[in-house]
Amino acid sequence: MRKTFITLALLASSTGVIASPDAIQSGTFDTVMNKDTRTLLAKMVNQALSYSPEIQVAGADKTAANYDIDQVKGARWPQIQLGSTAPMASFGGGSETTNNRLKDSSFSVNVTTTIFDWGKNRENIGSATQQSHAAAHQYEFEKQQIAFNTLSQLIELSRYQQNQKITQGYVKRMRELVNMLGEITQTDAGRYSELVQARAKLLSAETSLERINDQRRQSEIMLQRLTGNAVTLPEKLDWTMQPISIALVMSRVSKHPSLLKAEAEAQSAQHLTAATKASSLPQLNWVVSKSTAKDGNGKAGQWYTGLNVQWNAFTGGSEKAAAQASAARASAKKSQYAQTKMDMEYQVHNLTQSRDAAEAQSREYQKLSKETDQVSKIYYEQWLRLGKRTLLDVLTAENDRYNNQVATVNAQHDIYSNNVKLVATASMIFDWFDLRPET
Repeated sequence: MRKTFITLALLASSTGVIASPDAIQSGTFDTVMNKDTRTLLAKMVNQALSYSPEIQVAGADKTAANYDIDQVKGARWPQIQLGSTAPMASFGGGSETTNNRLKDSSFSVNVTTTIFDWGKNRENIGSATQQSHAAAHQYEFEKQQIAFNTLSQLIELSRYQQNQKITQGYVKRMRELVNMLGEITQTDAGRYSELVQARAKLLSAETSLERINDQRRQSEIMLQRLTGNAVTLPEKLDWTMQPISIALVMSRVSKHPSLLKAEAEAQSAQHLTAATKASSLPQLNWVVSKSTAKDGNGKAGQWYTGLNVQWNAFTGGSEKAAAQASAARASAKKSQYAQTKMDMEYQVHNLTQSRDAAEAQSREYQKLSKETDQVSKIYYEQWLRLGKRTLLDVLTAENDRYNNQVATVNAQHDIYSNNVKLVATASMIFDWFDLRPET
């Protein structure tokens, strides 16, 4: 199977490039991204958005929340109730009344219009509206989250592909040493212990390769779960972008969909608290009614109109408890908003620190990899031709070179991963990577 890998590179310094205020306001950013890479990312992200059941659920909830507003608004209009009575038979003792005759079926109409309710309907509408906003923010959050998960898994797949390539080279090198020593021990049995050492290193290398192969398969499975299709990365794909600055992320944290959702839910709970308190007060209605039922003289009733006052004077404390519960939920939503914002700000600083530390480590590991590569070559020559080094020195040098190469790849991908997490924290996945979601 053809081995493919993605080369990810950051062009700017670890401190990032501070975006101008105009760029922050307009949402335009120069990420120095290759066109082919952007096309691939857009394709995979759109596949994930189209396939994701989470997006479908969030979209349905968003639609339902909009209908909930219409449902609550309907209470402002006159409520018309129609009724019909169709007597079928009379039985038992007593005199028969006119209304019990089969021919005396009657119809009724009752129109109730709320005149004054202490703002209950207004507050219910406000609560439903904020819930609709919360559902819309949740829908946007799910889109951002699916895009982030897709990009993160692409980075992980890149990590494992590169580690797989390095480990395959390490296994090949250990196998060469084992084969070489196998031939040597046929003429020099005294070096059999060196063959045992080489075989042990080969088994360790093969174990590492199997572990990395499993990690790659898991990443491919996760990408297939996200997109609905098997994902392969083309060769020589170059993903370059500037690291997002902490100043830009902090300026956008308050616009994150999860925070906006928490804020909308807190406001919805406040409206609901006010509506619950208003429902415990007297409500004034205007009533218009008419029934075709006939009295004892065979005459139908007249139209009736008047004012009606409804007041639940005593409910066993249930309305008071409902108001207190609603107020407690509103307080909890406010605390949740504050906690979420504080956690996100902490995460921004933590991710920035991790990204910058990973970049420093990556530079050091790159230098160290070059040095250990030279050391392994020198030790090998000194062992094979001059006899100045033991096989253990050679194996140790080979192992150090392998570990440093893997550490370099992991540090580089930690930079990419943390930077994408920062972009997601700023809720700028689509803007930063110039993606145009189709949903």
